[in-house]
Amino acid sequence: MSHNTISSHMFKADLHCHSYFSGRAKHMRLIGARDCYSPPRDVYLTARRRGMNLVTITDHDSIDGCRQLLDEMGNLPDFVIGEEVTTFVPEFGDSIHIAVYGITEAHHSDLQHLAGNASELVAYLRQHQILFALNHFFHDFRHHRRLGEYLHTMAHLFGVVEVQNGAMQAEHNEMVTEVLEFLSQQGKKFSCIAGSDAHTLRRIGTTYTASFARTREEFLGDIRNGRTFVRGRHATHLAIALDIYGVVLRYYPNVLTNRKEFGFWERLKNIALSLGCSPFLFIPYVIALKHARRERQHLAHLRQALSRLYPGERTSPAT
Repeated sequence: MSHNTISSHMFKADLHCHSYFSGRAKHMRLIGARDCYSPPRDVYLTARRRGMNLVTITDHDSIDGCRQLLDEMGNLPDFVIGEEVTTFVPEFGDSIHIAVYGITEAHHSDLQHLAGNASELVAYLRQHQILFALNHFFHDFRHHRRLGEYLHTMAHLFGVVEVQNGAMQAEHNEMVTEVLEFLSQQGKKFSCIAGSDAHTLRRIGTTYTASFARTREEFLGDIRNGRTFVRGRHATHLAIALDIYGVVLRYYPNVLTNRKEFGFWERLKNIALSLGCSPFLFIPYVIALKHARRERQHLAHLRQALSRLYPGERTSPAT
């Protein structure tokens, strides 16, 4: 049986995607652009149309998109409430992103209250038997000389790790896989998941987690027990640029027509800024190129640090 035939019979879910309720884009604060403009209903329908058997929305520190979807469409047996919680790791002075699945409004409120300390938040998740995972392992980590300490901390906190993120370059995803292999040799076991990290509808369902489950409950159980496979695309600088363009092009009609989101004077200011920026629409491509280059340099430093931690192991880029 071919790989494609096997994949077509598997239970699939894109476990990392965003909607309109994912907050503001950090790289476009000046004009007040959102991180994503995809309506929750469109996220759900797009994922189902692309073959996902289970759908979730993991907005940044919000379940409003999940609530809106369920208010509009009623109880959906093929949907699970998700969230990407930003939490702080005091030992490193950095934040990490934790994906959580199957939560309630009460859980969401508690998680936001605990977000100042990753260890306390994880303890809560374990106490309430909530499925959770570490997203994009090295994305915000910059303390290369403390890599060993960081790996030890993450291995202690997490048993489920996103090893393939569709918004991260192949080098990042491959390094995460290598690191988990090294840690597994030391007796630590991990379950692996994947998601597109889509901020536009274009990439939803293009990177996903799969298993031989037949139901939602079996699938979530497979994640907990390490019986999953990761499939799909990595990011390129062009894909990153297209995501930025996708957000920008949705921003313009929103700022012109959405009277609820912006007051009169704020809307005028943002329109003026948008018009002023229009001659520079090539900038997102330049930003994407610089981001890709910066990430490759970051990963090169990490790989050097990794080679010192695991001498003799394979630490060249995976092929």
